[in-house]
Amino acid sequence: MVQTTSSKKILYTALNLILCAFLIIQCTTEQPENNGSASQQELKKAKENTPELAVAMGQLQTYYHKFALAVEAKNYELANFYLHEVEAAAGGIKENIPSYEGYDIRKFMQIMFDSDVEPLETALANKNWDEVRQKTIDLTESCNSCHNATAHGFVKITPGFDNNPFNQDFSISE
Repeated sequence: MVQTTSSKKILYTALNLILCAFLIIQCTTEQPENNGSASQQELKKAKENTPELAVAMGQLQTYYHKFALAVEAKNYELANFYLHEVEAAAGGIKENIPSYEGYDIRKFMQIMFDSDVEPLETALANKNWDEVRQKTIDLTESCNSCHNATAHGFVKITPGFDNNPFNQDFSISE
């Protein structure tokens, strides 16, 4: 019986490792769409028209901070407005900057961001401010996990409930 339980644990661990490896490969491998028709000039123009991810994330962060300050003030109308803006900014990133530096940004955001937004919306709709606050913290942690997974762990955002105008932790990681 002990050996069966031990075998199950080993199998479970192996399956988890395989799943994690698959997820990392899927989220870090760019899928080139090379049908032979795109010229070098078209590729150059496409790169020039692609927004910089840091600029788009900065806009998302601004809306997110305003959302958090509205939550802190328990201003439902304003919090609802800024949560909508947060979702629109995230949607713009997924649509316009689906990959960056070899990472599948769209997939990372679908996995880490989208899954935390729906419970946040529900808590806000119910005006359950304690839950909204916790779900905001959860979303912040997901954002930082995504930053870590994409080699940008040095960008550590905070929930933004305080007066820091950037809702970012600028301290050195220990």
